[in-house]
Amino acid sequence: MSAGQQAVPANNANNASNEGAQKKHMSKAAVAIIAVAVIALLAAGGIVWKTHTDRLMAEAKADCAAASERLHVATTAYNALLNGKAASMAKTDVKSVKDAKTLDVLSKAMKASTPKTVSCKADSRDAVVTATKAITANTAWYWTHGKSLNRLVNAVETSKLDKTVDDANALYKQTDGKVADDKTRASLLDAIKKRDADAIAKAVKEVNESKTAKEKADAEAKARSEQEAAAAAAQSQRQAQSYTPSYTNAGTSSGRSYTNAGSAGASSDSTGGSSSGGSGWSGPTSGGHGDPGACSLEDCSIPIQH
Repeated sequence: MSAGQQAVPANNANNASNEGAQKKHMSKAAVAIIAVAVIALLAAGGIVWKTHTDRLMAEAKADCAAASERLHVATTAYNALLNGKAASMAKTDVKSVKDAKTLDVLSKAMKASTPKTVSCKADSRDAVVTATKAITANTAWYWTHGKSLNRLVNAVETSKLDKTVDDANALYKQTDGKVADDKTRASLLDAIKKRDADAIAKAVKEVNESKTAKEKADAEAKARSEQEAAAAAAQSQRQAQSYTPSYTNAGTSSGRSYTNAGSAGASSDSTGGSSSGGSGWSGPTSGGHGDPGACSLEDCSIPIQH
């Protein structure tokens, strides 16, 4: 074998060795490149995922904040009703309503327990979503109970008006012919038909004032009548007490006589003589001649004849 032929295999071996080394180097580089690419992809994926979850969290928090705002509106409306009109109606005197049960039901409804406060602050989206659901449920509670409470308030108000109308109607019937001005009763009846509480209150006041005015006028008229009757009786009594009989001697041809000047009629009583004019009494005569002297009935002595 020549030297040239021996050199060819040696060169082939070297070439093969070099190619293997190159391939090995290239494989390591490729692995490194792939690894870097994978890492980059993973990093990018992580960034994308983080961005996605952050966006979902932000949306969840925004939804929760909106739900909280709606809850605030519902809570404000409910508390305004509870502490305002409902509280005022609950103080209504039981005697001022037609149906006392309306006050009892309203009082119980006002004592209802309100939902617990829920916060949107949470570490996870799921927790925020759960909070949003709870807040939405609380909002529904306030709106539902607010409507119910408002109906109960209206029920008390209606019962109060019913009692007002009934009382006004009773007053209208009781004052027939007992007021100074019957127009006041006509106004009251009109207000009753319209179920106008303010108009009824005004008309009731006017009717009562008119009733009082008539009672006063009637009392004054009665007092005047009694005074006039008493004055007439006193006058009659004074006239009776001032009447006193008076006696006078009237001489006649037949003897002594007396007349009762206070008597309207005429009467006479004579013995042996006669009298004329009025009521007279004549005593006996002596020798046919009467005594012309005058004397009172008590002082005159009648002679006894034998």
